[in-house]
Amino acid sequence: MNPSDSRRTFLKTAALLGVGASAVPALGVADASGSAPRRRGALPLDRPALEDILTGCAVLGCGGGGKYAEGFARINDDLEAGLLFSLLPVADLGDDEWVASPYGIGSLAPQSEEDRARFAGLPRAKEDNVEASFRRLGRFLDRPFVAAVAGELGPWSTAAALSTAARLGIPLLDADRVGRATPEATQDSVLVAGFSNLPLAAVSAFGDSLILEKVARDSRVEDLLRALSVASAGDLGVTDAALSGRDIRRSAALVLGTISKARALGQAVRQAVAAGTDPVAALLAAGAGVRLFQGAVLECPWRDEAGFLVGEVLIEGRGEFASSRYRVRFKNENIVSWKDDVVSVLPPDLISVVDSATAVAIANPEFDPGRQVTVLGFPAPAIWRTPAGLRVFGPAHFGLAQAYRPL
Repeated sequence: MNPSDSRRTFLKTAALLGVGASAVPALGVADASGSAPRRRGALPLDRPALEDILTGCAVLGCGGGGKYAEGFARINDDLEAGLLFSLLPVADLGDDEWVASPYGIGSLAPQSEEDRARFAGLPRAKEDNVEASFRRLGRFLDRPFVAAVAGELGPWSTAAALSTAARLGIPLLDADRVGRATPEATQDSVLVAGFSNLPLAAVSAFGDSLILEKVARDSRVEDLLRALSVASAGDLGVTDAALSGRDIRRSAALVLGTISKARALGQAVRQAVAAGTDPVAALLAAGAGVRLFQGAVLECPWRDEAGFLVGEVLIEGRGEFASSRYRVRFKNENIVSWKDDVVSVLPPDLISVVDSATAVAIANPEFDPGRQVTVLGFPAPAIWRTPAGLRVFGPAHFGLAQAYRPL
C-alpha cells in the first residue's frame, strides 16, 4: 500500500523495543553505510528473506495492503543504500521497552485527472511521510521506540514498516495488528484488546503534520484519517499504537509471529518455483489453506467510494470448477465471496486470489479478463473469531445478513 495503496492501507500499528528519541537525536535515521549496531536478539533479514516476506504478505494481504512492486522498490532503495533489516521476536522485547506502528492510508483506486489537477500545485515534502510520522510521535511522547510494528500484512504496508525501521536503525517486531490486511482502522487487535491507538501522528506527502490525541469514539479515527487521506492525494503517513513489551505480553494486543509466517509462505512459493513443482499447492500446504476455486477472470468492475476501492471480481470456472462461477467482493481488501451465488467465505476469514501458474497474489483491481487464477482461503487469526473481534470484523459489520461460519 506507496501510502496510497496501503492502509489503505492503514499499514497499521503496533509494537516496539527501546532506542530512539533520547538515545538517537530525534529518532535519527540509521547510517546509510549499514554500520548501525544490531539489536541483541534481532534476526538479520537479507534480500531473499525480504522478498519472501513481501510475497507472503501479498497473499495474506487479501488483494490489499498495496502492490508488491512498489513495496519492494522501497525495500530495494534501502538495500542499495546499505541499510540493514532485522526481525525481533516479541520474547526479546523488554517489559519497559516501547514500540509503535508506522503505516500509510489511502485508496487503491487510480487517481483521477481531476484529483491530479487539484494537487498539482502543492510541493512534495522531501522526507518520507511514514518515516516522518514515526519521528513525530516519538518526539511528541519523548519516548524511545526500539522497534517498529507493521499495522497489517501487505506488500506495501509491511514494506513501509520494514523500511522505516531500517532507516532508523531498529528492527521490525515479529507481529502485526491484524494478521492480514483490512480496510478499516477499527479492525485492530490493539483496540480489541482494550488499548487505545492514540495519540497518533499523521504527516501528508505535502508535509502537513498533526497529532491526534482524542476522539469521540474509536470509529472516528478511521473517519478522520480517511478524510485527511482524501485531502492528501491518498498519501498519508501515520504512526500510532505506542505499546510497551509488558502491555504486549499480558494481552492479545498484537497478532504474534506473523512476519515469520509471511516469510514461510513466500519461501514455499520460491522453492516450489525453483524445483518446478506446483507453487499454489506449496502455498496451501505452508499456510494451511483451502483451494476455493479456479478459473479465468471474466470482469472486475470497481469504483472509488469515500476513499475506498470498492468492487468485485467475477471468475468463470475451469477444470473441476468448469460448471461454476465465483465472485469476490472487495473493499480495498477481499471481504466476502460467493460460489454460484451461495456464500463461500465470510469476514474475517482470508480470501486471496493468485495467479494459477506462479501463485503470485493479485492486488485489487488488477484483474485482466482471461487471466487464469486460483482463489485461496485461510482461517482468520483467533482474535477475530471472538465476539469482540466479530463485532468489528464480522459479516454484520459489512452489512451482510449471514451469521459467521468459520472457514
